[in-house]
Amino acid sequence: MDMDRPTGSSTFFTEWLRRLRESVIAVRPEGRQLMMEEESYVPWIEGEMESQDELPMWGWSEAMGWKQHPDLGLAVLGEPAEEKFRLTVAAGQDGMIEYFTRLQSFARSLPLAIRAPFINSIHSHLPASHRSLVPLDRVIQKRPSASMISYKNIHQTDRNETTLGEETQAWVNLNKPDGWALNFLNDTAAARWVTAHFADSDIEWAWNYMHRGVLRADLLRYLLLLVEGGVYSDIDTLPLRPIEQWGHTNPEYLDISATDGKSWRSLLTASPAVIVAIDVDVHSHPDWAKGWPRPLGICQWTISSAPSHPIFLDAVRRVVNSTRIVEAWENLRAQNISRIEKARPPGWQYQVTQLLSMRRSRAMNVMEWTGPGLFTDAVLAFLLTRYHVTWHRLRGLDHPLRVGDVMILPITAFSPGGEPDFRAETSESPQANVVHGFRASWKQEDV
Repeated sequence: MDMDRPTGSSTFFTEWLRRLRESVIAVRPEGRQLMMEEESYVPWIEGEMESQDELPMWGWSEAMGWKQHPDLGLAVLGEPAEEKFRLTVAAGQDGMIEYFTRLQSFARSLPLAIRAPFINSIHSHLPASHRSLVPLDRVIQKRPSASMISYKNIHQTDRNETTLGEETQAWVNLNKPDGWALNFLNDTAAARWVTAHFADSDIEWAWNYMHRGVLRADLLRYLLLLVEGGVYSDIDTLPLRPIEQWGHTNPEYLDISATDGKSWRSLLTASPAVIVAIDVDVHSHPDWAKGWPRPLGICQWTISSAPSHPIFLDAVRRVVNSTRIVEAWENLRAQNISRIEKARPPGWQYQVTQLLSMRRSRAMNVMEWTGPGLFTDAVLAFLLTRYHVTWHRLRGLDHPLRVGDVMILPITAFSPGGEPDFRAETSESPQANVVHGFRASWKQEDV
């Protein structure tokens, strides 16, 4: 077989890949069209509005004229930073309606036995003025708790469950006095769990389409919290303090009267439904785009939620959409291989070999397919559409910020130390809760 490299092949493959990405039409084999989403962003809003409360713990939003303090050293990152986010929704009433309608459509595609809690959660998270947009799926006799700490599950996963590592045992020992229990799933148990809850759904299809490893581990953590609630944390994380102490040091409560009315404080639960933390907080790093998928990122090696929260439903929806896009890329690659083999242009054998060697990561990398890029977008899309909060409000955060039923912890919480530009404190800080070992065994896998 002639395997000589044809002249100009590098240009050919670059141009071919560009055309392939542009021509992806995400249509299921059965003919059900996937909702393709245009990237959009909302710039930082600066308005004139006086606070109705002088207490420092009650924070302002961008819409109230809030600005970052200049001493934080946060550079203006401009349009390139805005374009990194793929929220696919805008602020305002239209964006809010689009966001919740999209989630409702996805929830109704799921198995009948489990979709009711998801739809009811969408309903309860709408502003009171828009509850009719998503009717309750059925009458609820007993409304589940909206607080994450009511679901005392510590979820972890690994290829094979043998003996618990020191880090996992530390999670158990530190939280057992508060009633928390470990739920450890190996690959076999994880697959059984997904099938038991999502058989014959797009979620099961996406799970089966993925390779074993990081893609499934990412999807599994979103699904476990969506269905069962609690805390998920990677096996190479070490807890520094009990879960029920997270977010208790100098918390700030964002004023959400613009979306929830003057009585918003009385509607807050004592504990949040979701607790997440910043893990990327670019201040002024000149080459940040080369190292991180977003200028501000939400950690997903440790995440927590009450069941059925829209953030995790949206994260799962985004994973399914991403998987459809990768599937379409592979289908178009196969079509191009078939065309080249029939036409047999000069150097066709080399072209076919190169196409066959391309991994799925050429279509979409792990960060965007299932990982922290995607999860960051899911969190920020909820904050934007529900509370009109953009990523700018989270920059330079050095204390917990409560936005409605979501608590955002500062970067020190789950990522102490690390990149100097992010300005996280050390693990000795009272804000530090978890240390990540960055084992990253997934980097050796074929994805």
